[in-house]
Amino acid sequence: MSELEELQQDLLEIQQVLSTLKRKSNIDYLNNRIKYLENSIKILTPQKVEQPQQPQQQQKDQEILLYQGITKYAWDQEGNKVKVFLNLEGIGQLPKENITTQFTSNSVDVKIKGFKGLNQRFSIKKTFDELKDKECSIKVTNNSIVLNLIKKDQKNWEQLNYKEKLVDTDPSKLDKQDPQASLMNMMKEMYQNGDDDMKRTIAQAWSKSQEEKGFK
Repeated sequence: MSELEELQQDLLEIQQVLSTLKRKSNIDYLNNRIKYLENSIKILTPQKVEQPQQPQQQQKDQEILLYQGITKYAWDQEGNKVKVFLNLEGIGQLPKENITTQFTSNSVDVKIKGFKGLNQRFSIKKTFDELKDKECSIKVTNNSIVLNLIKKDQKNWEQLNYKEKLVDTDPSKLDKQDPQASLMNMMKEMYQNGDDDMKRTIAQAWSKSQEEKGFK
């Protein structure tokens, strides 16, 4: 039996005896002995070397990465297949584990870590129509990423992103009862579906019209 085990046995035995004593002097003596044994055991017990743990907040900060959105891409479709092409020169040299993809029945998300000093991301929050996500795949070549999306049916896609039902923007069909409201709906629809230049033009026109109303 090792010295540590001997001390542990002594401590156990004294603790058992202590509960049977009544005289204060004997109790004090054994309490002092118990303290001595506990300190000795503590010294002889091997200390576990704990790996330094990162603060929880620091771990969270490391998980939250900033990504630059990929806005330039090309796509094509045939039957129930859609191909999306991301032109990224030299992407084939990036470690495979730096590229992660997630497909759902109506979304696509590609994250690229550390490509030419940047984290980049291509994301479709809601696809034009449903996908067979289990059959979708990604292919990385020397200078590009190709996404192979499988549609749930053969329906032709007008675009990659889901398209809200458009309001009829034909001026001749504006609501005769409330033409102002119909015009407003048309402008909102154009703003939501337009590019940056269109949005900027509509915003400027709206601002100008409000200023003119203020002077009347």
